[in-house]
Amino acid sequence: MDRGNDRGSSKFSQNLCRTPTVLAMIFALDLSAAGADATTADSKMPTAAELFADQPKGLSDHIFGWKFIYVGEVLSNPIGSAHPGVIYEGYAKFGVGLNLERALGWESATLYANVLDPHGEGLTQRSVHDLNVVSNIDGYDSVRLYKLWFQKSFSEGHYSVRLGQIAADKEFFTSDSAGIFINNAFGTPTVFSQSIPGPIYPVSAPGIRLRWEPTPALSFRAAAFSGDVGTQTTYPHQVSLRLRPENGVLLLVEGAYKTRQDPNSSGLPGTFRLGTFYDRKPFADSLGGPNHDSNYGGYLVADQQMYRESSNDGSARGLSVYSRVGFAPRDRNLVDFDAEAGLNYVGLVRTRARDIVGVGVAYTHISTDSRLPLGQPSAGYREELIEVSYLAPVTDWFSVQPDFQYIIHPGATRGRPNALVVGLRVILSF
Repeated sequence: MDRGNDRGSSKFSQNLCRTPTVLAMIFALDLSAAGADATTADSKMPTAAELFADQPKGLSDHIFGWKFIYVGEVLSNPIGSAHPGVIYEGYAKFGVGLNLERALGWESATLYANVLDPHGEGLTQRSVHDLNVVSNIDGYDSVRLYKLWFQKSFSEGHYSVRLGQIAADKEFFTSDSAGIFINNAFGTPTVFSQSIPGPIYPVSAPGIRLRWEPTPALSFRAAAFSGDVGTQTTYPHQVSLRLRPENGVLLLVEGAYKTRQDPNSSGLPGTFRLGTFYDRKPFADSLGGPNHDSNYGGYLVADQQMYRESSNDGSARGLSVYSRVGFAPRDRNLVDFDAEAGLNYVGLVRTRARDIVGVGVAYTHISTDSRLPLGQPSAGYREELIEVSYLAPVTDWFSVQPDFQYIIHPGATRGRPNALVVGLRVILSF
């Protein structure tokens, strides 16, 4: 996928850089003071899932709701590139929701839309040249319609259908424990993001999503999207419907099983997902043979809490582990296997009950069938990653996140030096 940026926005990004960065440093240095009254203050802090949720707060109780998120970050790579430097990038997301039950009496129906504005020069394109992309907010500079969908629930929420301009990566592939990490390797599996032109950030597509939850522990999702997703640059504002039959259809199916979700349970909670994807359109053969008439792959995700502290403030202090593997056929894909694993601890610092510290590793393997020119990823080679991140909600709307990444064999290209990436992210969420 093309992740190029509009260099004309560099002055805008440079000006934006100063204020959030200074604020972040001030708050980061004052975390201990902010957490002095932990029992009262931390109980009001958002969880990581709440921080990045699309759904406007309180929409179930009101006719109208809105949500605004701004993420800005300064990243640098002091080691591992012929062009080390510092960049600023950010993105703004504004969403509005309409509760159709309260507005029109249409029971359990919702209308939702949001727009994105990614901006700034990405470190991947400038210096590191890794496959997975250093930052999960990296995107082509453009204001774009991201989502516009209608949703209706049935049978007290056991069934729901969503129709419109939607994205796959908020509901498929996901892991609660991996949400803290900044590198895109921990978002969408690389076997999908490097192989399928799919509706993943910042691109969406016309589609329909069905959800069935027969029990609180078991759920299934299935989605069908237009195969004409395009790229970030071919549809920079994403305001046109694309439903050409010759571009086929993309299908995703996922099942999830949750264990011991009750906070009063004597056991520890876990979530396990099994998913597959199928894209019905021609794909080139890796060895130059006849085209294939489709592409496909699968993935498994496991989240499991390993230790939970007793708590009276409603927080979920404890240690969780995460793992995911993805696979796709080597005869038509650049990446045929990827694996990620990690752990995070919520509330490791006694006065910071909502803080999360995470350590993750990722492995991306290039198909041995791939025929690639010199300077491109090497057949049978791999890219590896170690990331350490710390997410600290300072108030109920402002969070800071220092982050460290060490990328081994960036771009899975032989001879390219390993890269160290150091960064600081700030998140505003209203």
